[in-house]
Amino acid sequence: MDTLWLGYHGLDLPFREIAAVLEYQPALNRRIERAYGHVPRGVRAVVVTSAGAYFPARLPLDQLRRRWAFWREQGTGNRGS
Repeated sequence: MDTLWLGYHGLDLPFREIAAVLEYQPALNRRIERAYGHVPRGVRAVVVTSAGAYFPARLPLDQLRRRWAFWREQGTGNRGS
């Protein structure tokens, strides 16, 4: 599994492009609109890419952070093998 599904149809991101996972706040709406076109209903978290794009996520913040952390741990364990 190399991508993280963000809870919206067709919206998933490669783990390697994720720079941060933030709690959703309305102050981030303009950044979400620039990256996604609009702010969909049910946003619970925001995923920031290494390119600086902000994408909405419907999944809970802690769930997204756990999945991202698990992927990073797996990637670290595979380096140098």
